[in-house]
Amino acid sequence: MSKKVLFVATVRSHIGQFHMPFIKELKRRGFIVDAAFKDNSDMKPGLDLSAIDNIFEIPFSRSPYSFDNIKAYFALKKIIDSGNYDAVHCHTPMGAVVARLAAKKARKGKTKVIYTAHGFHFFKGASRKNWMFFFPVEKYLSRYTDCLITINNEDYELAKHKKFKCKKLYKVCGVGVDTNRFHPFSREEKSLTRAQYGYDSDSFLMIYPADFSDRKNHSMLLKAFKITAQKHNDIKLLLPGPIESAQQIQQLAAELGIKDKIDFLGYRRDIEQLVGMSNISLSSSKQEGLPVNLIEAMALGNPIVATNVRGNNDLVKDGENGYLIELNDYEKMAEKMILLIENPDLVDTFKKNNLKMVRDYSMESVIRQMIDAYKSLGLI
Repeated sequence: MSKKVLFVATVRSHIGQFHMPFIKELKRRGFIVDAAFKDNSDMKPGLDLSAIDNIFEIPFSRSPYSFDNIKAYFALKKIIDSGNYDAVHCHTPMGAVVARLAAKKARKGKTKVIYTAHGFHFFKGASRKNWMFFFPVEKYLSRYTDCLITINNEDYELAKHKKFKCKKLYKVCGVGVDTNRFHPFSREEKSLTRAQYGYDSDSFLMIYPADFSDRKNHSMLLKAFKITAQKHNDIKLLLPGPIESAQQIQQLAAELGIKDKIDFLGYRRDIEQLVGMSNISLSSSKQEGLPVNLIEAMALGNPIVATNVRGNNDLVKDGENGYLIELNDYEKMAEKMILLIENPDLVDTFKKNNLKMVRDYSMESVIRQMIDAYKSLGLI
């Protein structure tokens, strides 16, 4: 008889962007895979979820104070109680809170509850408010978690040190990158792709694919880029991300006098082309789980300049495959960007190191790690 798993996340795009390869692997092994989430296709269209057997629309809210999450609890509980699931695999903070509460009754039977934490809201440098609210909630709910999967060193060590009550604790190297899709460009491929996108082959392109949220901290990056542009004129900054939330950053770019050197590209489904034709990848984020944009950069061989925060510092080894910059030190960030512009041999060295270091984060490697976690629960 086929095993049944319900994937739960706050929004549709989370499942579509990050979990379809593993879902397809479960399908290949004979699983029935359902999913429950709030549909946000209008924000992030084009994601293929056709491998999922049954989809349930749940009125989740990312806000812990929203009444919608109470409605989500009752809707999800009904699905879980009647679904005869072997496992409920939950993702995203509010999706995981609601799912673990909704699965309490089913868990007394055969249902195993798995939570992949893509980055706890409490971390080094997080606000006291985050620690006071989110930490006790997570620690309490860990007792209703058969397997807690973390994706970075800080979260893993914290859960272990704080004695979370989950039955099993794993660290998995993120969600995996498809190295068949993300692979380094030759000089000829880079030039051809640039020509297709309207960029000069001699320009130095930098890229930061990210939503325009406070957490992504674009203001630090723009200040660093201004300093860099004052020394090197023939550079360009590419910013893929939902354009409807970019207005504040566009205004800042205008105020800094660098708007003509920045391309706001909107939500994109061709990231491998954009990153592949770029010279270096950047991240000014205030915190991450394990950032997919940097793993993709590694797979494409791009040196990285990133903030020294959780998630980023799992991937970037300072002076080996890129540089780590203390949060909001935009002058130091500019210094390292300039160093890479002026030292092509260093770019080549970092590229070679990235291609070696990314192997642990490949799709094949991560799927093996996830299969091991499922085997430990008797699901495979």
